[in-house]
Amino acid sequence: MTDLFYVFGIALTGMALVISFVGLRSERFPDSRGLYAGVIGLMGALVVASCAFAVALSREEAEHREAEVAEFEAEQAAEEAEEAPEDPGAEAAGEEPPVEQEQPTVEALDLTSPEDGGLVFEPDALEAAAGEVEIDYTNPSEVPHNVAIEADGEEIAQGETVTGGDTGAATASLEPGEYVFYCSIPGHRESGMEGTLTVTE
Repeated sequence: MTDLFYVFGIALTGMALVISFVGLRSERFPDSRGLYAGVIGLMGALVVASCAFAVALSREEAEHREAEVAEFEAEQAAEEAEEAPEDPGAEAAGEEPPVEQEQPTVEALDLTSPEDGGLVFEPDALEAAAGEVEIDYTNPSEVPHNVAIEADGEEIAQGETVTGGDTGAATASLEPGEYVFYCSIPGHRESGMEGTLTVTE
């Protein structure tokens, strides 16, 4: 379509030059009204065709520019999408939830002593299943006491020293067997403040 626009433009320019040259050379140009009308009509047709092709070309150019702009915007959007960080929520959704580990159960054993501060445990024998064992010792007297656990002559756990109704706990992971619990305050165990802890399977 661009070529035709140039063809009509060149033809119109050429005719204008030829008519001007002939008109300047001949005083009687044009010789007849028919020739004059034909020349005017031809030039008018060339002008109309040139204008029509100019309008068509401008529309085609506008559409071409719109297409280029749309393509550029699409490329920009694609680049931004590639550069954008991935959604951490999407990754988390694809991951398996962590397996919750079961907390080991603790077997709690109650232990006390006389209100008058006597150096004995009540009861003096305890029994528990193998695993986490907790001896909760409550001291109702004002004489300080605590509870400790011994295995093969070695202390493996000891609770806080308590008085006046407070409680201190000694906790240990125990395998089946015989253990000793006692008060670690100097002289108390020697005076009889101890007992036997039997751990079964």
